[in-house]
Amino acid sequence: MKEFESNSANVRIPERHSMASVKLYFWIGIISAILLRTILIADHYNSQISDLMWYMGVIGYLIFFAHRYDIAKHRYGVIKNLGLLEKIEMRQSLTEEDFDGLDYIMWSLSVSKERLNYLAIFVLSIVAILLSLMLDLRIVIVEV
Repeated sequence: MKEFESNSANVRIPERHSMASVKLYFWIGIISAILLRTILIADHYNSQISDLMWYMGVIGYLIFFAHRYDIAKHRYGVIKNLGLLEKIEMRQSLTEEDFDGLDYIMWSLSVSKERLNYLAIFVLSIVAILLSLMLDLRIVIVEV
């Protein structure tokens, strides 16, 4: 973390995550979404597999959302501790540390894969509901 002495507090600009880390958490989120959405289908065939998928999906989501919370906390901390919102609203001049804070926030937003995760969760949810309904209504019958 970069550290600055400011008038009001000691401000830390978080380190950037590597792209490998960004991609890892993206895939943890996607795999967890798939596991949790396919439980409805797996339960038609094997309740033990669906239980295993539930545990794996929830553990994956715990990891994914803990990471997302940490990122949101860091972004908020930079905005709050540097008083960036107030400075921008008042059209005040920005310091070098303000620009470093904005750089971190903008970089973090630009490399984030959360939009793709949300889209995948939405699409997978619709597909899972439709497949589950088709199985429940016996429109599709798959023998295993």
